[in-house]
Amino acid sequence: MELKIETNFDFGKLSKSIVQLQNNYLQNYAEGSAKQSKSNIDSGLSPDLEDSTKAIRFLRDQPLSPPLKASGALYNSIRKDGTMLVMKYYGVLHNKGFQTKSNSMIPNKKVPARKFISTGLKNLKRINEKFMKDFRNALRK
Repeated sequence: MELKIETNFDFGKLSKSIVQLQNNYLQNYAEGSAKQSKSNIDSGLSPDLEDSTKAIRFLRDQPLSPPLKASGALYNSIRKDGTMLVMKYYGVLHNKGFQTKSNSMIPNKKVPARKFISTGLKNLKRINEKFMKDFRNALRK
């Protein structure tokens, strides 16, 4: 009696595609994160700006709302670069929260976190589904 086993997958084929699959996933994730992060800023963030910040913005002739969009420099810097989400360095500080320096206009002030960096659940679901579909296709003989 002879036993014959056939497979409908090829790990060798998958290994040739895995780097491209990962890069596609990361590019889609970064692009979705850039769009969602800008959308989060546009829709307004919590907590609201302090009165002192509003006064500074008024003196500088900048919009009083929304947070993180005073000059537009941070907002306009948010973009995808290859497989990475990039923005001005202080964007991450605002996302995490920080304390101002002692020589700042408002010294030693605790600035609350305004969590705006996100890819969004819809985008995450979409790119996960695309990755799994591409993965299955790459695994097939």
